[in-house]
Amino acid sequence: MRKPTLIESVERHRGRVIQAMIARLQAPNGQIYEHDLVRHPGAAAIVPIDAAGRVCLVRQYRLGVDDFLWEIPAGKLDRNEPPDACAVRELREETGITAARWTPLGRFVPAPAILTEVIHLYLAEDLEIGAPAPEADEDLELDWVDLDEAIERVANGEIDDGKTALALLRARHRRRL
Repeated sequence: MRKPTLIESVERHRGRVIQAMIARLQAPNGQIYEHDLVRHPGAAAIVPIDAAGRVCLVRQYRLGVDDFLWEIPAGKLDRNEPPDACAVRELREETGITAARWTPLGRFVPAPAILTEVIHLYLAEDLEIGAPAPEADEDLELDWVDLDEAIERVANGEIDDGKTALALLRARHRRRL
């Protein structure tokens, strides 16, 4: 298979975090078409697991679904910020947790047909608990849940955030190796 060729990309909106684009592409068969694309800087998401095998989950309001969701701690990359540095920063800000041991769990691509966002997943262990320092627009509730119980919540639909579901499964798999 061959990739299409980008002819041009026109920005239609520039927001605080994202840019909305219309891309003109030429398919390998010569057909020209337009495609909507949202550029996002990427993010890091963390599965913090304590010595008792519990994961720290964060509950917060998400405008896109107009609801409160249980998720793992996560946040967007700042300009030129490496994903591992973002993970350390976001975990400390949202939960007050620092970790002595970090394991990459790969990436999660939430909506590749329209979104450039890539979320880098991490397992954080050997934890120290401190005071959270969330950003001004973050109203967070924390809960410590056994990892297997958290995965059961994914299976029964209580947790329906994609990055959280995948990261929890990968974390359990990694810990069993």
